[in-house]
Amino acid sequence: MPDRNPRRTGRRSVLAAALSIVVAAGSVVATAAPAAAYDMRYETNASWAWTDSHSPTTINIDRPGDVPVGTWKDERGRPHTSRAYFTFDISRYRGADIQSAVLDVKETAGGDCTRRPVVELRRTAAYTARSSWRNPPADLGLVDSRQLTDQTVCPAPRVEFDAIEGLRQALAEGRSTLTLSLRLPADAERDPALARKYATKVGISIDYNFRPGVPTELQSETGTACTTTEPYQVIRYPVPSGVVHDRDRNSGGGTDQLTVSFAAWPVDQPEARIEQTDYARDGERAFGRYDNMYPSPFEHDRTYAWQMRAADSRATGEWSPVCYFRLDVQGPATPPVVTSTDFPDDDGWYPALPGEFTFTANGAADVVRYGYSLDSGVEKTIDADRAGGTATVTLTPDSGPNTLRVWSLDAVGNRSATTEYTFRATDVSPVVEGRLSEIGVPATFQLRPQMDGVVRYRYALDGEPEQTVDAAADGSAAITVTATRGGSRTLTVTSVTAGGVEATSSRQFALPTAPKISATVYLPVPSGGQGVPGVFTFTPRLPDTVSYRYQFTGEDQQVVAAKADGTASVTWAPTEAGTVILVVRSVSRDGTVSEPATLSFRVRDLRPAVSADPYRTDVPMGGPGQPGEFRFTSPLTTTVAFLYRFDDGAEQRVETGNRATVSWTPTEGGTHTLTVVGVTADGTRSPEQVWTFLVNDAPQVQSAER
Repeated sequence: MPDRNPRRTGRRSVLAAALSIVVAAGSVVATAAPAAAYDMRYETNASWAWTDSHSPTTINIDRPGDVPVGTWKDERGRPHTSRAYFTFDISRYRGADIQSAVLDVKETAGGDCTRRPVVELRRTAAYTARSSWRNPPADLGLVDSRQLTDQTVCPAPRVEFDAIEGLRQALAEGRSTLTLSLRLPADAERDPALARKYATKVGISIDYNFRPGVPTELQSETGTACTTTEPYQVIRYPVPSGVVHDRDRNSGGGTDQLTVSFAAWPVDQPEARIEQTDYARDGERAFGRYDNMYPSPFEHDRTYAWQMRAADSRATGEWSPVCYFRLDVQGPATPPVVTSTDFPDDDGWYPALPGEFTFTANGAADVVRYGYSLDSGVEKTIDADRAGGTATVTLTPDSGPNTLRVWSLDAVGNRSATTEYTFRATDVSPVVEGRLSEIGVPATFQLRPQMDGVVRYRYALDGEPEQTVDAAADGSAAITVTATRGGSRTLTVTSVTAGGVEATSSRQFALPTAPKISATVYLPVPSGGQGVPGVFTFTPRLPDTVSYRYQFTGEDQQVVAAKADGTASVTWAPTEAGTVILVVRSVSRDGTVSEPATLSFRVRDLRPAVSADPYRTDVPMGGPGQPGEFRFTSPLTTTVAFLYRFDDGAEQRVETGNRATVSWTPTEGGTHTLTVVGVTADGTRSPEQVWTFLVNDAPQVQSAER
């Protein structure tokens, strides 16, 4: 939100006509100032009225037309003496400090413009329908008076009065409305030459400010309400804070930036006051930044008091209630003692089963809890059974050397030095031999114990019911596990002794859900060819497969229904040679889509290969009349002949197996084409090979001399 304007030094005159204002939607904004919660508002009257001595028992309320002040005559020449009243809603200004209040009225007519009467602005009680000339609203005193000079335009478009005292008095009395009256002094009120008329709409330019409120929600440390009476809270890091309040708003809802002062002092040395400053806006929490000071101004085991207040650029709010705290920054003096009968610290090896560890305070009476971590794992805490007492935890170590780190904590969280307790554990979890590799395919696992007395095993794949199998006399067992879904799966096996001692092993397996793809004809090595069909068979890994989505490179995705056994086959023939990737996904009856399976293969090019001498495809060679040799090679050993033609000439045949050489002499230069087709013994024709080559426009001239 934008900051409020700094207050200008030197107060302007309340009647300064040079004040440049813009009146819009009831607000007055200084034209030279940036947008801010600037405390100025143009308040227009909510109602108007005037009384008439000629109709002494009635009052004209909100009557259209101008309002008369002084003595005037009607069309029959009868004199009327009138007083005008204007009522304003001032409820929004309750509790505000009023800096200025300038009433401006528009003069619409004057009895004699050469004579300028004194016009009084008086505060009155509110008028009602029972008010009248004879029963006027109670006069509450003169607020201001104004006499225009002879140089002022008549009627004057703007006449200003200082209304600050009237507004302040009404607010001090707790009123929601302010009624101001315009009239002439008693010695001038009967002179028709001095009468005036005014527009019914008038306004007051009010410069005001709400004093910041008393901060609330006080905290000596983050998240904990402060204490104001004994026993005072004990804390480690004093960060006093509170929520500040200020009612000022600009037309866009912007708020003041408040300067928040924090004062703290030792209760036994109030003159050692330490002050800090923060900045915040209405409804925000401000903080005393004592934690940023080095060295800390606070001492261990000493009691401090603090309070805060907020100020805007015009006024300073009241101090908050006083909060107190005692500072404790020292942890327990001695580190804890750690003991365990399950894992003694004697360099021996003990089964890696759950064991108990006991922590004692080692004489530190302020210990209320303990912190610990095993082998640099997650730090945990446990409460002591009493202040300075003990605590016991049960931990299951990994096999091998282990280090348990333990420290004591006092009531506010200060830590003692750390004790390191080292012990050794042997692996007693069961040995699990076997592998789970496919969904729906049973897998056998052999189980062997690593501790004596094992009589049974419990086992389960994650998310599936646990099962039990009895162990043989030597403690071994065999189990069969079938996965019903893929992904990352965990097999958990727990060995159990006759005495109920348990040890657990876990094995993880990644089970693919992508279907399997097999193919005829097409292999990773070049095979098949243009127009040669191949059969591709899809076998599911997911259960209850009903269809497959498949796509060959460069083609749209297709769907094929699965047979009763979940498999499906498609026949496909390529139109081009090169690398092709087939992507396949299976779809189960419940809509589950598998991971994609891919098969990459290379389609053999069945077109004959062509080369020539001297002619080439990229550079003009030879020339008209110069013969060339053209060589054909088929990738199929079953080829027995080639059909060929140059440009648009007649097709010719050469029968020399899967290799052939022919001669041809161009008659003109430029671009030429050679079309070649291989033919097998059964008459099968290969795809056409169209070979384009370039011929010089003129024959090459060769010298007999070299």
